[in-house]
Amino acid sequence: MVKIAAFIITVFVVLLAGCRPLQGDLSQAGPKDTPAPAFAESTPVPESTPAPESAPVPESAPVPESAPGAEAEGGQRDTMLTEEQAREKALAHAGLSGGAVTFTEAGLDFEDGRKVYELEFRTDTYAEYEYKIDAYTGEVISYKSEAGQEQSGGPAVMTADEAMELALGKVSGAAREDIWEFGRDEDGGRTVYEGKIVYGGFEYEFEIDAGTGAFIEWDQEPAD
Repeated sequence: MVKIAAFIITVFVVLLAGCRPLQGDLSQAGPKDTPAPAFAESTPVPESTPAPESAPVPESAPVPESAPGAEAEGGQRDTMLTEEQAREKALAHAGLSGGAVTFTEAGLDFEDGRKVYELEFRTDTYAEYEYKIDAYTGEVISYKSEAGQEQSGGPAVMTADEAMELALGKVSGAAREDIWEFGRDEDGGRTVYEGKIVYGGFEYEFEIDAGTGAFIEWDQEPAD
């Protein structure tokens, strides 16, 4: 029995001694012995989505044309006055109605770089008027009037001062110093006062019947 036990122990020792080198070899094995994992195939990059085409730019709406005769910015009309409208401007300025006058001349002319209507008319008492009207703005550029009835002569009943004040009353804002010419004369057997007022860029020439105070002539033009 003792021999059998000693044999078993000897075999056990020999087995233990044989296992130690194997364990050392296993402990020396490095990560390099481990097979590298296979890499997964790269995911294909998706193709870029094409950019959407830009929407077409809408055309601008057309600018509506101004109505005929309408005034543009700054007060300038974009269409020319008709001859009938020019006549109405002249009559309104003279304080007359169409039924009380007869037009003897009406036409369109070009003067100082602008178109003007030249109008002449007379009343049933034969008073005569001449007007120049701007064909676009309707502005009265100049006008002239002459009394149609002869006045009786005789001594003057109006003084020079009264005649001056009467003339200045037709030019708003003008004063005595704006009268450049003034005098007394005889015309067709009657006494008259004649003169010129220069004010506000215009010249006003006048002739006044000294016996009645009536304006025989009144002429307005742009000052030189």
